[in-house]
Amino acid sequence: MWLAAVEKTFVWFLLYSFVGWVWETVLNIVMKKRFVDRGILNGPICPIYGFGAALAIFVLHDEHSLIAVFLSSGVLACTLEYITSWGIEKLFHMRLWDYSNKPFNINGRVYLNGFLFFAAGCTVVKEWVQPAVMRMLDRLDPLWLNIVSITLFAILMADVAVTLAGLISMNSKLGRAEEYIKSVKKEQIAKMDVHITAADERIEQIEQRAEGVASRVKESAYEHVGVHVDGARERMRDGELAEKLHGTFNWQQRRLLDAYPEMKPERGRSVIGEIRAQLAKYGRKHNA
Repeated sequence: MWLAAVEKTFVWFLLYSFVGWVWETVLNIVMKKRFVDRGILNGPICPIYGFGAALAIFVLHDEHSLIAVFLSSGVLACTLEYITSWGIEKLFHMRLWDYSNKPFNINGRVYLNGFLFFAAGCTVVKEWVQPAVMRMLDRLDPLWLNIVSITLFAILMADVAVTLAGLISMNSKLGRAEEYIKSVKKEQIAKMDVHITAADERIEQIEQRAEGVASRVKESAYEHVGVHVDGARERMRDGELAEKLHGTFNWQQRRLLDAYPEMKPERGRSVIGEIRAQLAKYGRKHNA
């Protein structure tokens, strides 16, 4: 009996995690006009929604006042989100979301709109959705429930293992990407300095020969150098840099960089915008 109860709990936990993923995905499609997979895991689930629903269902099991359920659910969900944000930052040295620019936020980890949304969602789930879900699960054949639960659990554990490996290595990869970007730019600046020095020497020679036209030649020479500099910058951005950065990060890490624009890593923070731009440029080039 206890095994069946655990299996049912696991299945509805995944169900609410999937609903959360659908909500996040649809919200991003509406706001950004494109598909963005917002899940931390690679599969189509956002476990924080499943855990939030579980907190409301178990902790508030005997509470049926809608106001009490609403307020308590909001507090529980925001506490969960705050702890999750803090835990990710401490374990993986990055913040995936930041609400610092939102009104009524607490340390950028939670804010008022999130409280209201989670409170409303958990209230609806606890009072109306969960009873219907349990009736549906009670009608399932125990053998099929067992097979489905074991299969989904194995898939989830594999996904968690892959995700953890990617998150653990991501901070160091961001650091390597930062060093590479800075070295490439430093090399380009050195090359630009060589061309500017050559232009100055040429100008000095011309000034000695024809002082009257020196100013016009100087302007023309610097324009020529400017064109060369701009061209060098474009070549740097369009070629080797994008290829290198794409190869540095695996598919999951590239997806997270795209899915969490407010990400604040411990390393590579100064160039994370450049990394995203180069990865997007690589994608456009190879998907055209």
